[in-house]
Amino acid sequence: MNSKKLKAFVQLSRPVNIFIILGSIPVACWIAGGTTQDSLFIFLAALTGALVTAGANAINDSFDIEIDRINRPNRPLPLGVLTQRNAQQMWFIVSVTAICINVFINPLALLIVIFAIVLLYYYSARLKRTIVAGNVVVGLMTGMAFVYGGAIVGHIEHALIPAVFAFLINFARELVKDVEDIEGDRKEHAVTLPVKYGIRPALILATLSLLTLISITCAVIKYSVYHSAFMYIVFIADMLMCVSGVMMWQGSSSINMRRVSSNLKLTMVIGLMAIIAGSL
Repeated sequence: MNSKKLKAFVQLSRPVNIFIILGSIPVACWIAGGTTQDSLFIFLAALTGALVTAGANAINDSFDIEIDRINRPNRPLPLGVLTQRNAQQMWFIVSVTAICINVFINPLALLIVIFAIVLLYYYSARLKRTIVAGNVVVGLMTGMAFVYGGAIVGHIEHALIPAVFAFLINFARELVKDVEDIEGDRKEHAVTLPVKYGIRPALILATLSLLTLISITCAVIKYSVYHSAFMYIVFIADMLMCVSGVMMWQGSSSINMRRVSSNLKLTMVIGLMAIIAGSL
């Protein structure tokens, strides 16, 4: 395999998303009561999350190649560096590897991984082109990373707050991305919320999701769920969500929506840092 093709496979996996997952699952395990004795299983869980994410991104690009020719022409498949078959092969290999790893962890973890792989494939094949359902799935799967981490150490309940945080921020981000991709989705007849009912309802729903999340972080502070460090760091995340909320109403151009999407991804990272600091 030449270096150009190898680089394309890395790009296909979306390294930033994988980095977030690699950080999220160990944090979920640790928050849920994981100890150094669980280190091997935590490492395997993080590796699993990275593999499932890489596979989901690959199969998503395989189904979205025509849309990406319009919205993201610099992706590996529209450029012709990789083929749809390459993307499908990557999905199969990393998904089977993820399942095999979890055979050696525990039955609940294995079931969560199989559920995630199947649902994410169905999302790319069908749900992504439906109203809201696809957005819910992406948010749910991001939150599921924390639930999975909790399952690794046997205390799912301790992972619920970061799971809700991840769900709401990514649900909002997916709606913003739908607005960003509206031109390509219309040409490919993808029935997303902004295509079917217009940009305004999508932005309203995204705004409500962000406001709900800000309210939850305030409740977490009020009831001292985490230490005071959480309050100081999550304040930055809340401010960034407010800025993103204002930005998304200032213009629905793909460039502006991409900036909002990037801000929300950064918010997820900062929120994760807040939970880590608050749990020390």
